[in-house]
Amino acid sequence: MSSAKETPRQKMIGMMYLVLTALLALNVSKDILDAFIVVNKGLENSNQNFTDHNDNLYSQFELAKIIDPVKVTPSWKLAQEVKKHSAELTDYIDKLQKKLIAQTDGLTSNVADTTQMQNIKSKDSYDTPTNILIGDSEDGSAGASRELKNKLINYKTQLSNCILPEDRKNVKIDLNTKDPVQSENNENWEMYNFYHRPLVASLTILSKIKSDIKNAESITVDYLLKQIDAEVMKFDTIAAKVIPQSNYVLLGEEYKSDIFIAAFSKTKKPEVMVGNYNETTKTFEGTPNSIDVQNGLGKYIAPTTREGIVSYSGTIKLRSPKGKEMLFPFKSEYIVAKPSLTVSADNMNVLYRGLENNISVSVPGIPTERLKVSATNVTLISKGNGKYIVKPNVDGKANINVFAIMENGEERNMGTMSFRIKRVPKPVAKIGKITSTGIMTKGEFSSLMGIISYYDNFDFAATCKVVSYDMNYTANGAGATEHVEGNVISEKAKYIVNRLRKNEKVYFENIKALGPDGLVVDLGSLSIKLN
Repeated sequence: MSSAKETPRQKMIGMMYLVLTALLALNVSKDILDAFIVVNKGLENSNQNFTDHNDNLYSQFELAKIIDPVKVTPSWKLAQEVKKHSAELTDYIDKLQKKLIAQTDGLTSNVADTTQMQNIKSKDSYDTPTNILIGDSEDGSAGASRELKNKLINYKTQLSNCILPEDRKNVKIDLNTKDPVQSENNENWEMYNFYHRPLVASLTILSKIKSDIKNAESITVDYLLKQIDAEVMKFDTIAAKVIPQSNYVLLGEEYKSDIFIAAFSKTKKPEVMVGNYNETTKTFEGTPNSIDVQNGLGKYIAPTTREGIVSYSGTIKLRSPKGKEMLFPFKSEYIVAKPSLTVSADNMNVLYRGLENNISVSVPGIPTERLKVSATNVTLISKGNGKYIVKPNVDGKANINVFAIMENGEERNMGTMSFRIKRVPKPVAKIGKITSTGIMTKGEFSSLMGIISYYDNFDFAATCKVVSYDMNYTANGAGATEHVEGNVISEKAKYIVNRLRKNEKVYFENIKALGPDGLVVDLGSLSIKLN
């Protein structure tokens, strides 16, 4: 994890850059312009090498963060900030270079974006580059060079803030924005670098600045990585491990697990403690248990004494190469369920419309208070402890949907049970003791209160009520009908029956009853022979 070092080729390019910059004050010949193209190409290659090297540093950071997120994350976040600021500044210079090419050669932005330096027509033009970079000011303050200088100063400050104060003298961030000490015209940084420079020179100088930025990025990220390297554990053995998200998966759900390479040291056994660990106070509540460790793995065994979700937590303690104790907290959970047997008959998932159907909802291993139950086409009322009243009010099908609320707040789908909604069976009409045909004395008839209806061989305690009927009889040789609203035998009906002769019949027809489902049904007829 060392920072990028200058190769002989990079040193040669740097020397050529200095020589060419000095020659600009003497003469701008074609050879010098062509030399700038060569130098710029070399700088672009060096920048790509820096980019590859920096990407490798960030990859090392990602790996270190996976191994020890608690310790590495603060430095990793700083490295991410460095990466962001570097990308923003490099992007700014890229756009500035394309702007110089576009306006000097009279190209569109899209064409300039793909134009190589050797294909630029106005390589020796300096009017437009000076106008963009210096502007109408005498010190460059009105041009893009001043903005660039300020961004470089700010970038250097951002990188310095990532380095400990005591280390800043030894960690050199080579971004020079100071005014030149030796300048015949007493020029500042802006004028020295960009005033009256031909286009290819300005582009090469900007490429050199990008190279300095990537080098500064490399030095800073390498420094941050070394700060954690001293405490990174050294492992001598690696093994493949699988950790499931849940040890209890229902049919239809997805099984998910993390599969990764774990590393451990055979000579440095960790200390694993299991109990109720409070990450806020960094202490155990109660006395934790020390568990056996084999090949870097703590072998945790716990008896199951109750159903439901069981959570546990603890710490893994290791010593770093410097002897510092490193504590890694963890927590997990598992589900304990009774062995269960479910037997169901086909076509029996039925709910009766209008009735209070009782159902029980349970999921093995999940406490009922953590179940979230909803339903379609019914009214659902919880009675507690997994007991519910389901009252359908329409025909069709009802779906009972069940979700389990896990300890982390996640709602996990436990499945859906579908029920057919049926109408209650047709009730039976009854007058006295007669349910179809029968014999009754006039005295018995006079004592009747009314026609009743009831459900025969139906397990639900459902009630229904006769709401109307027609009483048909023969009087004076002609048929007659008495319509009655309700179920009561009226005094008029009793009077009529009392005047009939023995063995004459009275018919009760069009008997209508209202059931608990709100529907009116026809119960047929009853007949009575008077005795």
